[in-house]
Amino acid sequence: MINLSMPISLERAVEEDAEDLASISKRAFDTDIDVGAPFSEPGGPIGYDSPSFQKRFMKNLVCYKILLEESIVGGLYISSRSNQHRVLERIFVDPPFHNRGIATQAMEILWGIYSNVQLWTLGTPEWNVRTRHFYEKLGFKQVGWEGGDADFRGIWYQKVMDPSNPYEMMRIGELRDGLKDVTVEGTIKSKSEPRKVRSRSTGKPLTVGNANFVDSSGSVTLVLWNEQIPQVKIDDRVRIEFGHLTSYRGEKQLNVGWMGKLVILL
Repeated sequence: MINLSMPISLERAVEEDAEDLASISKRAFDTDIDVGAPFSEPGGPIGYDSPSFQKRFMKNLVCYKILLEESIVGGLYISSRSNQHRVLERIFVDPPFHNRGIATQAMEILWGIYSNVQLWTLGTPEWNVRTRHFYEKLGFKQVGWEGGDADFRGIWYQKVMDPSNPYEMMRIGELRDGLKDVTVEGTIKSKSEPRKVRSRSTGKPLTVGNANFVDSSGSVTLVLWNEQIPQVKIDDRVRIEFGHLTSYRGEKQLNVGWMGKLVILL
């Protein structure tokens, strides 16, 4: 029997943990149906119940298993992108261990491991009253919305670890071709008509559009794909987290990328 009075620990997950993490993740996220999920059957985020997806996460994210004694009771996954800014991608705890402070302890341990991080950000569904209460109790504040329609949009939170030493975002005028992991804020001043193209790698049809993205230091072309296009409107204040810079015909272009975040600011 697990001793619930014992402190928890975090260890990097390995492929051999994938089955256990997928099973725990499924049990945890399936309980979302009890806390406001707008669907009639249990479910969770992409790959939440798949061992193969857990292995894929381990290749692209920093994945920790939450241990109570020697038993895995949850998981915690973060993006490894910047020494000063990290994104909490996923945290889950096995339902028999809910409401025992395990997730809070895990976050406190995480902050100790990444003591140099100045800014933590994360998204959670607007309907999920459980996760919203948890993150706000930890000191996270809403700064915007992460895409989606009104029924499924995500609240975007941030936590500044030391207000006397805040994370400094780049200015648009400082952006240069080739830069990666860029976090920048600005205003959408105009949008082009979207056009149809095909993916060079898969041949699938895609829709792409450009927006003029500005702050007081300059402007850049923000490239928007598919569902991103209707998400942003003229005069919206927008944050791009972990974008990357390219150029096309001598014009700088800011791309969100598949690991980046597009946030509509409050």
